[in-house]
Formats: sequence, C-alpha cells, structure tokens
Amino acid sequence: MSGRAHAGHSAGLRARAGSWYGLSVRKAAYQARAALFLLPLLILSWTTADSAAQQAAATNNCVSCHADLEDEDMSLPVAEWLRSTHRPADIFCQDCHGGNPATMEEDEAHDVEMDFVGLPDPYVVHELCGECHQIQTENYVPSPHGLEGDFWPNCVDCHSNHEVVFPQASLISIPDNCEDCHEQAIMDDFIALTDRGLEPIVEFRRAAEEIRAAGVPVDQILAQATLARDAYIERASHVFVLERMVAVVDSLEQVYPSIRKEVETARTEVDTRRRFGWLFIGLFLVVAGVIWLYRRSLPDA
Repeated sequence: MSGRAHAGHSAGLRARAGSWYGLSVRKAAYQARAALFLLPLLILSWTTADSAAQQAAATNNCVSCHADLEDEDMSLPVAEWLRSTHRPADIFCQDCHGGNPATMEEDEAHDVEMDFVGLPDPYVVHELCGECHQIQTENYVPSPHGLEGDFWPNCVDCHSNHEVVFPQASLISIPDNCEDCHEQAIMDDFIALTDRGLEPIVEFRRAAEEIRAAGVPVDQILAQATLARDAYIERASHVFVLERMVAVVDSLEQVYPSIRKEVETARTEVDTRRRFGWLFIGLFLVVAGVIWLYRRSLPDA
C-alpha cells in the first residue's frame, strides 16, 4: 500500500472511529434522557396500587368528611376502616350504612330515602353481612348464636364493625362475649378443633407458594386446598355446634394426607431440579476448565 493510500486509509479509520464515537456519545445521551424520562414513570407505577386505593377513599365523601371531624366517635370509624380487610376489598361506608357518598351535604348524605342507617339494628346485622357472606350467614342463623341465641353475639361482636379482621381461631375466645356463657374448656375445644381444620390448609397453601416460586406447578395442590377450605366454610364455619364441627374436621383429616403427599412430591421435584441444576453447573465448569487447560497447552502461533 502506497503512503498516500495508507494515509487515506488511516484517515478513513479515524473518520469512522470519530463517527462511531460521536454516535456512541449521542446514543448514551439519548439513553440518559430516556432514563430520566422513564424514572418518574417507574416510581409512579410502583405506587399505583396504593394510590388507587387512596384516591378511591378520597373521592368517597363519607370517608373524607368523617376523617376530619373533631368528634372522635365520628372520625375513629374511618381510621379503623383504613386498617380493615374491607378497604382493599372496596367495601365502603355506604355498602353497610347506605346514604349518598357523592355529596358533602349532611342531609343529602344521610338521606333515609337512600337507605341511610347510622346504627344498624343488631337483630339484622347478620342479614347485612350476609349480602356478601351468604354461607356464613346460612350457618349462623340456625346456630345457637342465631335464632336460639336471639342473634347474639352477632357478626360485629366477633369481627368488629369497622376494623374488620381476617377470620382466625383466636376470635372464638373473646372474653367479653364468650365467657358470659361458655367455660374456658369449651372455648379451648373449639379453638383446637378450628386449628385442626384450618391450619393444614394454611400450611398447604404456604407450601404451594414456596414450591411455585421454584418453578414447579402447584395447581393440583391449590385446587385440593381450596376444596378443603370451601368444605370447612360450608359445613363448619359459624355452625357453633361442637359435634357437627368434629364430624367435618374428621372428614377433612381423611383428605389431608393425600394433599400432604402431593406437597411432598412437589418438594421432591424441586430438590431434583436443584440437584440437576448444580450438576449442570458443575459439568459446565469442568468442561470450561478442560477447554482452558487445552488451550493453554497449545503452542503459541
């Protein structure tokens, strides 16, 4: 190659290098601007769910009005509702109390023609809750706490009225209510029976989530656990008759071993996949090491 050609070739390389460098700089600047633009969107997306719930609460005038009232008896229900299981389920004030949540005018908000009820009658609370919790109500009405017990204790006596909590065995032992009629030994039996019925279901569902995180299908486990839970809810929940609950739990305990076997099989699959994964990694490292040693042994070209 002549000197002139070589110089031209070098100039061309420098031009292409300069062009590539300029392109890279422009590309980096573009990516930086894009990142700055997308970062707020990412932050916004992380808070979307909570913001949506907050906006829903903010646009409900029952919530926004009562939250600012100085009378604690009127404002406390909002704070309790915000901590309840009803809030994420979009159960708002008007769903239980009626009224018009679209206005800030008290007379319009508390319009009886819109079924506003400030304090629901204790004798019909179960009907109100039963609009969503049909099975529990169907079991409760003929129970000793229903017709026979003059609807006491009712739903809010155990589950609270505004700070509604997830069902749990400890609700069975509420001193202010249960001890008026029941000895502690009876309550202990109910709690133990509830634990026998529900704790395995919780265990199966928790195990299924852990197994699914490892990439093993758990649809069968979850389906069986759901069937067991539904059977308990339908036949034992809110029955309040120990003998009937014993029969239900005994029948469920005949099913639990098969679900437990499914869980163990899935866990074995997880362990097998992990062992094969480590084996593959080990083989890969061995092969990579052999190739590296082989290339090191080759004479320099």
